[in-house]
Amino acid sequence: MVKQKGQKANQHPSYRNPTIAEALCEIHFSLPDDAPWKASLAGDLFKQVQDEFPEMEPMTEIGLQFELGPRRIGHSLLPPRQRMRFKHKDRPLFLQLGPNVFTVNVLPKYTGWDSMSKDVISAWKQAKNALNPSRITRIGLRYINKVNMTDDNEIPGDWFKASDYIPAVVLRSKGSFLSRVESQIDAENRIIVTLAEGQSDGKEHKRGIIFDIDRIIQKDIPVEDQVLHGEMNNLHEHVWEIFKTGQTKRLRTFLEGGVK
Repeated sequence: MVKQKGQKANQHPSYRNPTIAEALCEIHFSLPDDAPWKASLAGDLFKQVQDEFPEMEPMTEIGLQFELGPRRIGHSLLPPRQRMRFKHKDRPLFLQLGPNVFTVNVLPKYTGWDSMSKDVISAWKQAKNALNPSRITRIGLRYINKVNMTDDNEIPGDWFKASDYIPAVVLRSKGSFLSRVESQIDAENRIIVTLAEGQSDGKEHKRGIIFDIDRIIQKDIPVEDQVLHGEMNNLHEHVWEIFKTGQTKRLRTFLEGGVK
């Protein structure tokens, strides 16, 4: 739904047609006295969350690391990481737990930041009871947006416009495209923005656009809920500004319920 009357100026609109394919908050933490990770902690967490998240299954995560060299940009696969995933009983909501990393994943349909932030804080409270973390060391807030092109002749610039994080040349691409902008804002803050061609969800057309915004803060952070919520809000404000400044009129019209 679009912005309603009486909504505060610092609140963000919710949309009839959100483009969010996945939103996630990843919390890295340390155990007391930097104790080593134990696989049994996944079972401890399951005991805390099983009423809401009755399904637990192992996962293997394979990461990709980009490498900048003097003459080229390459990439390499990171060693696989084992995680346990906990599925909500009736909502598109998942928790993940790996060595010193706790993640909350929200799948469509995204219902807004207020709802997601409450889910993260609620899950973190239960994680604290099970894991007893001593401090948070890093928080990542990531939004993966997906737009299906309606015509194979469209270009990314029909949907997104150039900004500090979206190069104009990529928006003119009539074929495959990929842009990745990574910036170290200061000693503690980092942003990674990717605009790339993706597969469409539609049957008639095969092209889509992935707009991936990953905002990260890395420092020692107290584990208290109020502190975590404040840091998350700051990250979300930056993610929102990047998404807002990259919208074309056509994308805004679609988000608010208009046709493509």
